[in-house]
Amino acid sequence: GLECTEAHVTVRELLRGEEPIELAKGTAKFEKGTATVQLSVTLERAGPCVVEVSMQAPPGDTIPENDTRVLTFNVTRDRIRLLHVAGHPSYDARALRRWLKSDESLDLVAFFILRTEGDDPQASDSDLALIPFPVDDLFQGEPLRSFDAVVLQDIDSVEYKFAKYLDPLARYVRAGGGLVMVGGASSFTAGGYAGTKLEQVLPVHLDQRERPFDGVEFVPRYTESGRQAPVLHALRALVGDQLPSMAGSNTLGPAREGALVLWEHPERRAGGEPMPVLALGEAGDGRAIALGVDGTHLLAFSQMAAAVAGRGYGALWDGLLRWLMRDPRVEAARMELVGECIAGEPATLRLVRTAGATGSVRLRLEQLGVETTKPLEFAPKADATGSIEVDLGRLKPGGYTVSARIGAAPPTRYDFACERGGQAWSDSRPDPARLERISKATGGRAVSVESVGDLPLPAATEVTAERHVSPLLPPWAWTLMAALALGGHWFVRRRGGLA
Repeated sequence: GLECTEAHVTVRELLRGEEPIELAKGTAKFEKGTATVQLSVTLERAGPCVVEVSMQAPPGDTIPENDTRVLTFNVTRDRIRLLHVAGHPSYDARALRRWLKSDESLDLVAFFILRTEGDDPQASDSDLALIPFPVDDLFQGEPLRSFDAVVLQDIDSVEYKFAKYLDPLARYVRAGGGLVMVGGASSFTAGGYAGTKLEQVLPVHLDQRERPFDGVEFVPRYTESGRQAPVLHALRALVGDQLPSMAGSNTLGPAREGALVLWEHPERRAGGEPMPVLALGEAGDGRAIALGVDGTHLLAFSQMAAAVAGRGYGALWDGLLRWLMRDPRVEAARMELVGECIAGEPATLRLVRTAGATGSVRLRLEQLGVETTKPLEFAPKADATGSIEVDLGRLKPGGYTVSARIGAAPPTRYDFACERGGQAWSDSRPDPARLERISKATGGRAVSVESVGDLPLPAATEVTAERHVSPLLPPWAWTLMAALALGGHWFVRRRGGLA
């Protein structure tokens, strides 16, 4: 019965701790009470995504709450789109580029900086096969969002005019992108990243007070988190806790809150703790990796690597990229809802540990798209089978994310939608086909609102009543007794001198 000719529809992706991203919008034109609009939506982030579809409530809508639907999508990639930018041609950059190109599941765009503007090749640009570094074409909004992850390897952000794009790159990570920063003489602090927005999405702080790079050779050491993290299980299965000797390390500060250090320096310190060498962390909806060395190629070409035919290099980078893409095979847990999540009704989450995941379980529940939401913390106890069911309480409508951390392993994330009243509430219109089936099964008849008057009235029912009275005594007897009682009362009063 609403008088409206069109409906404005907006589709947004809900993010953690960030404003929602508008994916599409359109206008649906009504014809005979029905309107349809087709919107093209591209979800750039791999993994679970929560999408909100909302319609502007028309005047007179008595149930505006159901003008919004919240849907969950699990986005997968047939090929991971990766941008690899290396600041210097080195053994480490060459090894990584060759390995990335050899993986058919990766769609790679790679750039090597071979000369700067200060180099004099003693030839004109037309005589050179080299092209300028297309920083403006790569790191602007639309081209950058087309990549699933970005690898910055030993590149100076100031020298190559990359500094002005650090803020967009940080927003890209928070919106769900992946970032790997690989060490080298021009990386981290030496590359001008300290104090920038990009530093804030890295899993480590950057210390500008010390020298940016230390050339002392060392062997990285596994932390307890590194031994438990599924991301390094394949590497440790090949070479155990043995790692090659690295020729120097970048100066990294302490790990940020919530970040996990997998490798640490055996001698150097950061904030009173061993200095991180390999650390993982999350920022908003994205993930970032800080690798403070440029010698991982020794896992492929060294005396130690020869014992396993150099397979350790691929095991390391395969695990890191899978973790960036939230591959379930490198997550510490699997989570799912028990039944449907309906706003205002109890919601239950089931968590199952993956093989090898040990330690206490901590859960963190946050509402997506709301910056001021205070996360809820849970510390459930696991049963003998390792399966856990957690009561999340009665949730409000919207999108939610649960972050589960098992022991010292990196956190696992699960996104889901919670709607008011479920499917029935989202469309409150009567279902004529279902009503007709119900009426037929109960011996009735289904009609539309306009045809209610056509329903036959039931036949009139005749009601008959009959009353029978049987007195205890005839009326004259009741009169005689009343007269005798009155006369006796008068006689008694006279005898007593009261009359």
